[in-house]
Parts: sequence; structure tokens; C-alpha cells
Amino acid sequence: MNRLIPVMLVAAVILGYLAGWATSPAGRVTAQRRPPARTPAWTKVALAPDQGGVVYWSVDALVKAHNAMASRAAKGQPLPNSRDLVEQPISRTHAWNFVHRFPRSQPPTAEQHEGVTDIYFITAGSGTVVVGGDIEGRQVVANMPGEYRGQPIKGGENYKVKTGDILSIPPNTPHLTHPDAGGVSYMLLKVNVGMYPWSIVAGQQ
Repeated sequence: MNRLIPVMLVAAVILGYLAGWATSPAGRVTAQRRPPARTPAWTKVALAPDQGGVVYWSVDALVKAHNAMASRAAKGQPLPNSRDLVEQPISRTHAWNFVHRFPRSQPPTAEQHEGVTDIYFITAGSGTVVVGGDIEGRQVVANMPGEYRGQPIKGGENYKVKTGDILSIPPNTPHLTHPDAGGVSYMLLKVNVGMYPWSIVAGQQ
């Protein structure tokens, strides 16, 4: 029994030290550390470190792109991405996108962006853009907080747009487009207002 006393004393000292360390600030910090959360896929979108260079879009080139996309849509072969036709730069403050809307059998989907101002520069065709009101059946887009989709819009205001018109849609404002026959094309400028990670929006472009 006497031989166990020194061993027990040493064990008590060690346990006392460990208990004190665990309750110390350093011990608490280490104990509270958690493994880093998995990085969402949209955060890996490559963004230009600056505003990029000069980009010039001629009216003729944009009308040509509109005609090409309208022709494909009429044949039942819509072009899913217009980047092969029109240059669309993305920076950390804004993103450009060339959009063609054409008549479909199903009603158009409404959008709502908490962190983005949308500015439409109508380049060809015509249609009606519904802005404001509320989206019925509104749902958050998967893995994209602050982005909503649904249909239809109730209580919105109709804007009849045609070539040369400009429409600015503030953040968090529902909107959808009803294209006329032949479709409507517009250069879309998305302006980052800093309400949520910009890569969420940039990743859609």
C-alpha cells in the first residue's frame, strides 16, 4: 500500500494540472474549436481582381445576336447560354448578361434578388415586364440564400418595353418578363449591393 502512495500523488498532480488547463482560456478555445464548414460550390467562382478592360457592344452585333437566338427559339432549339454570341464580363461589383426571352407554352418564372439591382437595356424585340407585387408560391433557390423564384406575380406593375428602353429594378423586387411574338432581348446589368455573397449571383452568369 505504501508503494502506491507516490504513484497516486503523481496521478493526482497530473489530473489537477489537466483540469486547470481545460478550464483556462487556452483550454476552452481549443475545446470549442470545430472543423471548418464545407465551402459552398458557388464560392469557387473565379472573379476578376479588378474591373477588367474596355468592352464595346455595337447595336448591330446585339441585334444580330437577338436574331440568331430568336431563330433558334422558333425552331425549338433555344440557346441556353448567349456567351458564345456576346461578351459578358463579370467583376466584383457588377455582371453583364445578354438575355433572350421568347414565348413558351408554360408561364414565365418570376425572380427576386435581395442583393442585386437589375438594369435592363432593351436591345431588340418587345414584351411586358411585370415589376413589384408579390410572388405566389415563392421559394428560396437551393443553396442560394436571398434568391427566390415562383409564379405568378400578384399586384405588380406592367411595363411595356421595346428596343431602346431601359428599366431599373431595385433589390428585393419581384419581376418577370412576358415576351411578345419574336421574343425580346436585353443586356442585363446586375449591380452588387453587398447584401449577400456576390459569388451567388456571379455563379449564375
